[in-house]
Amino acid sequence: MQGKVIIFKGNIKSFKTSGGEVTLQITADTNDVSLDRLNEISEGMVMVNLEASQTELLTQESEKK
Repeated sequence: MQGKVIIFKGNIKSFKTSGGEVTLQITADTNDVSLDRLNEISEGMVMVNLEASQTELLTQESEKK
């Protein structure tokens, strides 16, 4: 699929399945997503790539080991 790309940080608020369809509700801070760009892209088909990252803070004791 070729077209316009928009990348932003967000969180999955909820998801549900019905038959063979999945509905995702994603929340994002308006500082992280261009609403003009999102509106422009919302017309037509959309392809979504989801990535997750997890950062854990280590205590100073753990870092010494």
